[in-house]
Amino acid sequence: MKFQKIPAKPKAENMKKARKKISLSKLAEKLGLSKSSVSRALSGSPGVSAKTAKAVAEAAKKFGYKKSVPLSRAMSFARSGAAGDFETIAFVNAKPARDFYGRYSAISKYVSAAKEAARSRGYAVCDIWLHEKNFTPAKFEKLAAARGIRGGIVFGHYYRDSVPAEFRGAMGKLKLVSMGVKSNAPVKSSVFMDRFLMVRGFVERIMRGGYGRAGFIVERFADKCEDGKFTGGFFAAQFGRTGACPIPPLYWENACGKNFSKISEYARKYKLDAIFSYSTDVSEIISRLPIGENIKIFHYDENFADPRTPRISNQKEVGRAAIETLSEMLCMSGRTWAKKPPEISIAPEWARAAPAIPRA
Repeated sequence: MKFQKIPAKPKAENMKKARKKISLSKLAEKLGLSKSSVSRALSGSPGVSAKTAKAVAEAAKKFGYKKSVPLSRAMSFARSGAAGDFETIAFVNAKPARDFYGRYSAISKYVSAAKEAARSRGYAVCDIWLHEKNFTPAKFEKLAAARGIRGGIVFGHYYRDSVPAEFRGAMGKLKLVSMGVKSNAPVKSSVFMDRFLMVRGFVERIMRGGYGRAGFIVERFADKCEDGKFTGGFFAAQFGRTGACPIPPLYWENACGKNFSKISEYARKYKLDAIFSYSTDVSEIISRLPIGENIKIFHYDENFADPRTPRISNQKEVGRAAIETLSEMLCMSGRTWAKKPPEISIAPEWARAAPAIPRA
């Protein structure tokens, strides 16, 4: 009787060789990332977070992907350019004022921290001012294409019409993160300070300083955009006091020429001894008005503050978080990013012990 010879089981090494190689596209698809993001992660690019790089490395090992070293080096060199940065991101200033440094303390801190974080990750920065003379959406798109810009940061769009309507289409083609304010622009995500906690913290410290009748001035559209968080924080600070009879906020109307008379009437009606103003633009106007010697004006912007006004010590976290969010966004496919939270709210460090504001 003849027996059929049973072939020996292939060795592990032979099985690995027999396994079909996975392509970069397939690996990116399994991870839910773009091809360029996976390539940068495997190359150790500083623009990729440690978490993403680790996930890509583990997946590449699991599926047996091996990159072409010569090709990878060539692509890396082509992307880097003469400056040594692997990618350029846009910093889009939507404020009518080009020179915002010094005038707006919060924005200055946001932008400085964001640019520092961007460069530490290997990004080059391209500054774009939407209100530049003769600057058009077509020029915006041409600039983005020439610099290879896929995304960026938008700031200074506090007002509803800060981003001109004609630019929304061009901006919507990029992956943009709103920095400093809740999204009222064509962006994929927003990073900002928690308005409710900020206002509540400021007003609580004002009242602890001996000002028992503090008022609050805010633009109506801003409060509406933030879902009432400005006025909510103001009321929360008042409700925290036993037997407090709440004072309503005063809505500032930019198109109204009677704001001074409205403030005077507001102060008289509610017998105010202090007023807190959130907007820098409003503060610039109020600081020039003869409100009254017995009424102390407190401002959110440090440019109008005095040593007794509370500070927010972690504003730079907004800039750093915005860049981290953008970096992750650029590494992910649109379908994967859609599962991420659209807004990131950062709480001020009010938990840190702060002295009360002494009354002058």
